[in-house]
Order: sequence, then C-alpha cells, then structure tokens
Amino acid sequence: MIGPESKLRRNPDVVSRDLAEGEGGVLLHMVSGQYHGVNPVGLAIWKLIEDGCTVGSVIDRLRDRVEEPPANLDDDVLRFLTSVHERDLLVVER
Repeated sequence: MIGPESKLRRNPDVVSRDLAEGEGGVLLHMVSGQYHGVNPVGLAIWKLIEDGCTVGSVIDRLRDRVEEPPANLDDDVLRFLTSVHERDLLVVER
C-alpha cells in the first residue's frame, strides 16, 4: 500500500513525452514497449516525482501549483501513483 511517507522514484526504463498543450503526455516503458497515456494532471504529477521524494511532498507541490485544488486531491494523486506503480512505471519504497 502506498502512503504519504512512501518514497518514490521513476523506473529508469521509462521515458516521458509531452503531447500538445493541454493534451497530457505519454509514458513509454522501454523494456516492454508499452505506451501509457496520461492526462495533464497525471503528467504534472509525473514531472514532480524526483528520486527519493515522498508521496506527501508530491501532493504538497501539486497543491501549490493548482489554483483551487479539489478536496479529493490526495486520493486522486494516490490513485494515479498506484496505477503507474502497478504498470511498473514507478518504483515505491515503503
């Protein structure tokens, strides 16, 4: 289970690319060859992930970037991180 203190790092076998403005991006797992589309919020979360950062720090930095963050922002971020972790795009250290 991913929690606020879980440490994150991107899988080094994954590269990301932005799509057109407002279209989000794509994550490519170089080993599997699978593409994973992400919406603009998912791409923003992905860009905030730095080696060793915590889930809580990603949430805080995203909250600082959004004018009126929704009340369920924490849950949305956790859902996204769980999803990319399950697809082997993200490494989580608990």
